[in-house]
Amino acid sequence: MASGSAHGNHDKPHLPPPSQQSLLFCPKSKLHIHRGEISKIIRECQEESFWKRALPFSLVSMLVTQGLVHQGYLASNPRFGSLPKVARTACLPVRSAKLSMD
Repeated sequence: MASGSAHGNHDKPHLPPPSQQSLLFCPKSKLHIHRGEISKIIRECQEESFWKRALPFSLVSMLVTQGLVHQGYLASNPRFGSLPKVARTACLPVRSAKLSMD
């Protein structure tokens, strides 16, 4: 029994006592993580953000804008119709999601 608890202490990283820790101390930051792994995680987050947030929001915004132009709440362009407004609306959510990740 005593040997089992002794092995448990070797698995944990050595942490300084609380009196010597700064206010910004984080025990998780002491673990080594490779840069490639971090860039892979960031890339996955960006891809997931695009497919699950930006793209659906963009599509809904386009439909709402098209509906507002069709109902007459927004004026359509005499030459291009509702295309400029719908295209501009489609770009806003995607761009804001991209800027938030930078």
